[in-house]
Amino acid sequence: MRHALIALLAVSGLTAVAHAWDAAGHRAITTVAMERLRAKVTDPALAWTGEGTWPRVIADQATMPDRWRNVRMPALAHVNNPDHYIDLEDLTDLGLSLQSIEPLRHEFAAQLALARKDHPGAGRPSNPKTDQSKTDSYPGFLPQAISEQYARLVSNLKTLRTLAKVNDSARGPQVEVARLNVAWSLGVLSHFVADAAQPLHTTRHHHGWVGNNPNAYTTRKEIHADIDATVLQKHNLYEDAIRAHLKPARPDLADLNESNPWSGVLAHIERSHAQVEAIYKLDQSGDLWKDAGKDLITERLVDGAEMLAALYSAAWDASTPSDDDVKIFVKYDGFGSPVSQEPAPAGR
Repeated sequence: MRHALIALLAVSGLTAVAHAWDAAGHRAITTVAMERLRAKVTDPALAWTGEGTWPRVIADQATMPDRWRNVRMPALAHVNNPDHYIDLEDLTDLGLSLQSIEPLRHEFAAQLALARKDHPGAGRPSNPKTDQSKTDSYPGFLPQAISEQYARLVSNLKTLRTLAKVNDSARGPQVEVARLNVAWSLGVLSHFVADAAQPLHTTRHHHGWVGNNPNAYTTRKEIHADIDATVLQKHNLYEDAIRAHLKPARPDLADLNESNPWSGVLAHIERSHAQVEAIYKLDQSGDLWKDAGKDLITERLVDGAEMLAALYSAAWDASTPSDDDVKIFVKYDGFGSPVSQEPAPAGR
């Protein structure tokens, strides 16, 4: 286990540029959300997340989707880069809206293809010379990424809790791997939920205002880095600042559908997008570096942590294994035998 933890931490330490909140911001949101989850769930199957180096491991995993950008391979960039944003104005140009898009990734891609035919020239064109990963024409897949990572977390938690019910000391290595998978899922889900809390990840104006600009907002690309990192550093907006502003309860997050939190994910993105122009106004007036800027960015970080904690809680509730789940797991797992006693159900 110690070697596995060291390997995870080593990978997490690779040098790369963060693209939504800095690495410390992503870790802070994850840390606070995990604290809230552990306060709710006292089950031993989750207790390990607060022990030893595990809190750091989980927080570090929240930086990984940005680290994947340090390999400039089209195959990886094609599936990873659009997961970090959803440019809502591009949806409008295509006759779509956040509420009307398909929740399943490939259904959404097909929906976009049909929308382009109905709205020729709308959206961003792909430049074959610069767009080697062929992602420019997509408005982003951030809500789908959150939903997919949530489902992976439910699955990995269910496996871990099933192993706890089996309670076989010989399965120690399986438990270790299950914990690593849960740690990975907690962190990666956190990354995309936190990205959605950063308003510039919900707009085509992500690196300066583009197109029609009657209010003369800045076109500086650096405004994105200002929000991601410089404002956090200026106002010291990390774990303590987030904890100090957490609400005891959020009624709008308490009823997340644990089987399908899609509507909650969309509401989270809408809350963030509502602050896009406010950020540009604060930048224009210089108040981004004063109390008004501190308050807005704090609210965004807190919303990210509260949404993440709600998703963590819902995933825990959704991952409870039934007695039949345990029986099926043992039946088809084939543990301790070189060949499973019974073949798994047919499938691809």
